[in-house]
Amino acid sequence: MKTMTIRNIPDDVAAGLAARARETGRSMNATAVAALADSFGEKHHGPKKYADFSQFVGTWSDEEADRISKIIEESSEQIWVDEYKPWLYAAEDAE
Repeated sequence: MKTMTIRNIPDDVAAGLAARARETGRSMNATAVAALADSFGEKHHGPKKYADFSQFVGTWSDEEADRISKIIEESSEQIWVDEYKPWLYAAEDAE
């Protein structure tokens, strides 16, 4: 992506940009980029945000996927040993 500096922005334009940024909860930069993109008929929604790992699907080799699965499994087992198992036995002892 290109970096640009814009000079001599009229005060009313800067105030409008600041107001829109506050209304949308975006940065001034993101608001300016969206306004420029909209003026050219483009829709700019900022960087894509993911709620999962779907952007990685199909990008790992089988070997990498197996290695990552093993790491997750080992981590889960360690969390059980470190966090839940002592709590469970303490609860049983209290009975």
